[in-house]
Amino acid sequence: MVGKAFLLAVSMQLVSWSVAQTYHFEDPKSLRLWLTISARKRFLEVSWRNAPARKGDRVLITTQEAHVFQKRLRPVGTPLAAFPREEGSGSEEGSGNYVPINGYTDPNQSANQEFWVANGGELAVLAGLQPSVGLSTQWFTTGVPFDYELSKNVTAQTHCYGFWASYINEEGDILARTCLKAFPRWMNDLKSKIGELRLRDLFIPGTHDSGSYRPNFDPLLRESLVTKYALTQDDDIRGQLMHGVRYLDIRVGYYRNSPEQFFIYHGITKQRPLQEVINQVRDFVHETNEIIIFGLKEFPIGFGKGLGVHRLLVTYLRDQFQDLIAHPSLNWSASLRDIWARKQNVFLAYEKQAMLDEFPETLFGPVDQRWGNVQTWPRLETYLRNINEFDVARFYSRPIADMAELTPETWDVILDKHGGLRKMSDNVNWRISLLYRDELGTHANIVAADFIRGTTLVETAMDFNLRKIYEDSST
Repeated sequence: MVGKAFLLAVSMQLVSWSVAQTYHFEDPKSLRLWLTISARKRFLEVSWRNAPARKGDRVLITTQEAHVFQKRLRPVGTPLAAFPREEGSGSEEGSGNYVPINGYTDPNQSANQEFWVANGGELAVLAGLQPSVGLSTQWFTTGVPFDYELSKNVTAQTHCYGFWASYINEEGDILARTCLKAFPRWMNDLKSKIGELRLRDLFIPGTHDSGSYRPNFDPLLRESLVTKYALTQDDDIRGQLMHGVRYLDIRVGYYRNSPEQFFIYHGITKQRPLQEVINQVRDFVHETNEIIIFGLKEFPIGFGKGLGVHRLLVTYLRDQFQDLIAHPSLNWSASLRDIWARKQNVFLAYEKQAMLDEFPETLFGPVDQRWGNVQTWPRLETYLRNINEFDVARFYSRPIADMAELTPETWDVILDKHGGLRKMSDNVNWRISLLYRDELGTHANIVAADFIRGTTLVETAMDFNLRKIYEDSST
């Protein structure tokens, strides 16, 4: 296993990305790789599409960017163990073989084993797997653990960090590569291309129950029935934003006699202080100039039937965000360029019509969340396909959010029927990624997920946003 000390050492090797970096439209038929993180055990996942999937092809994972791979020989030693298939998520076909730190080997050798090294042997191969011959698209959970301490070192200048994956052929030629990525300024980096679009026109990555995280939480050591069904993200708000999320799903509860009166809630479970969430959003926007939709809804605890606590909350939000609040005179039809011109980057979308009438200078109408309230992937897939196929709202200006996650029922939680939200997310996140990547991304607006680091939604959103511009310019 890769030790924590080793992973922390890797965290010092963050690769900076210039603010001038631009994204380019990529042919959807080209070979692509992605790195994601499973929710249940926080293992690194690798996926790819349009692969040649030939007999000698390999996907190799390293802790730095590999520029060249070579085969070497060594005597046969201790037999290698394949990573157990049932422990992972995704569409893996056949098991990969892993030797953390010491390089990836081919178990089919007899007297001597071939193994791969990178950059002349200076860079070890953490893990490797062989794509199934003839299968061009796969998603595989590796045995490489990810330590969220790495993400704490991500800054507004970070692009690649921690891990790289390379798709090579039998000769060691690198056909494609990727890295674990952050996207702290993706909107600004695409400003010249997407500046005239509205928020409703974009594919925007979002998180469901965004404030339901716990700092320094290790699910392998500290999981309980409560945390199994209360926590929905592994990154705090800053980490979510640094990794590309631009829609936050915020549920606020109120405690009259508490020093911290407003808290984030997931159902009836108390999560983070609202002040902590606001501070992270505010600092992020000041640092990056990105645009954030701060969607407030449900208000599950302490608000009662009157409007008094709502008034306190809106006043509190106004005092905290101050000049960053987008003035509703912009309305949802404003272009990104108009929003940036005013330097008002936080959209307070509030689910209470009486408050919209009372605070017309502060609040936008709510984001329309399309929530299936289903417990299985077939039902979620059917729901997401239906709402996108018959989407009459795509011509409106108000943003629409597909809530792309499973929802356990009350007795499911009590009986722990599904094994927790992490297990449920690992079951669907790779499928959600493929569904929007291959079919629903064209007309998607906001797509929110649990444990979003287990999806490719951020990169898919950027791909489709660029594709819209490319296709419009070519017609």
